Amino acid sequence: SDTGVSTLIGKVYNSWQALSTSPELSRTRTVVVQQSKALTDKLNSSYNQLLKLKENSQDVIKQDVVDINNMIDQINELNKQVISVKNGGNEPNDLMDKRDLLVDQLSVKFGITIDKKTIGGEDLKPTEIGDIENAYLIKSDSSEEVRRFSYVNSIEPAGEAGTYDVTYYKNGDATTDANKVTMKMTLNSDEYKKLDQGRVLWADKEGYAIDKAGNRIAGTDSNGSDVPEGATGVTKPATVIDVTTGKPVSNIELFQPKTGELNGYMSVQADIDVYIEQLNNLAKGIALSVNAVHSGEIDASKDTLKFFVNDDGSEEEITAGNISVNQEIIDDVMKIKVGKGDTPEANDGNRALAIAKLRDVKLDIQSINSETTREKFLKDNFKDDEKLGVNTITSFPGGMTIKGYFANTVLTLAGQKQTATRNVTNNMDQLAGLEQSRSSISGVSLDEEMANMIQYQHAYQANAKVISTVDELLDLIINGLKK
Repeated sequence: SDTGVSTLIGKVYNSWQALSTSPELSRTRTVVVQQSKALTDKLNSSYNQLLKLKENSQDVIKQDVVDINNMIDQINELNKQVISVKNGGNEPNDLMDKRDLLVDQLSVKFGITIDKKTIGGEDLKPTEIGDIENAYLIKSDSSEEVRRFSYVNSIEPAGEAGTYDVTYYKNGDATTDANKVTMKMTLNSDEYKKLDQGRVLWADKEGYAIDKAGNRIAGTDSNGSDVPEGATGVTKPATVIDVTTGKPVSNIELFQPKTGELNGYMSVQADIDVYIEQLNNLAKGIALSVNAVHSGEIDASKDTLKFFVNDDGSEEEITAGNISVNQEIIDDVMKIKVGKGDTPEANDGNRALAIAKLRDVKLDIQSINSETTREKFLKDNFKDDEKLGVNTITSFPGGMTIKGYFANTVLTLAGQKQTATRNVTNNMDQLAGLEQSRSSISGVSLDEEMANMIQYQHAYQANAKVISTVDELLDLIINGLKK
């Protein structure tokens, strides 16, 4: 669209092209600033929309954890009632139907495995249990340990690099701070990402996070006291040291189902993180390349007037969420460097033309990450253009243009969307077939019931005629004998 990122990128380079032909005019400089600001605003907006989508997914997971624990508690109570009624010699069909309905609803959230027990009892656990020991959520024997789930509400940096305060709510219930527990954890980037996208912790019946052996993880309750020792073992620290590598590793156990609604919302966050990273790469690629040519410096520390900056007015850790046009340039567009030399007064337009030509330059944008600097990004591709008389950027072998990189991102997303739509259609058809097969065995056929009703009705009418005939015969015999 006219306000899409791809269109705005083109308009930015077009404005620099126009500036190169009229470098002395303030209005052409103003257009450059306006178009550049429109692009940064759009990148900010797209970044925030992606973050909002991720937050929405986490909100659904949070509510799912509460619903799942409630369903498990209800199934557990029905399980006890079924066993009790069976022990009394009766058939609890209505209770078993209610339990089956809840099991169906639970299976929408994640895959489940059911172990049928004697006297109508059922033991239930997730299909994917990871490394957790004794993963049963429901046991027919109420004296045995069972598991529940808790929800990670926040992961906040705790001063030292890689150290975080991880706060979770027992059983996902955030209605009261009494359920809040905070753990001090040391996480590498992969562990952080996995925890951020998953959020669901294995917990004991009281909702305290556990390790794979079922021992509670150390933490601090909302009142500042330590997490009480669990019945199955001593309280464990949130991190342990790997004796082989000497590095701290996470001791926490995440619940990561491979099917169901929970898996869907977890995978959505993984996809969103990928597109946020690509959007950040785009913003950083634009900023580093334009700033380098605008200043003529590959060393960002020597650049005293960066064109694109982050919220802190620097180039470090620039993302799609914080990229903006330097306020100093917005306030005075005549400070834009457009010609040869290091001063804005050089009005030959060659520098503006060099920036405009960046639209066709292939950059190593695919390798950008949070640690990429201007010097590292441009490497050996920042050279003096003798014709223009300014330092510019040459194409990187195997690189991509800014516009091409974004187009590739959009095409990838479109392909994923088509695949997702196709999978939904196929899975819905498969699900309908499975439900029909199950209904043919356990369900009620209205046609069959109607046929049976007519059959019973005719049988009733026939029996009534037999009784009426016998009554008439008896009447005839008895009354005839009297006469």
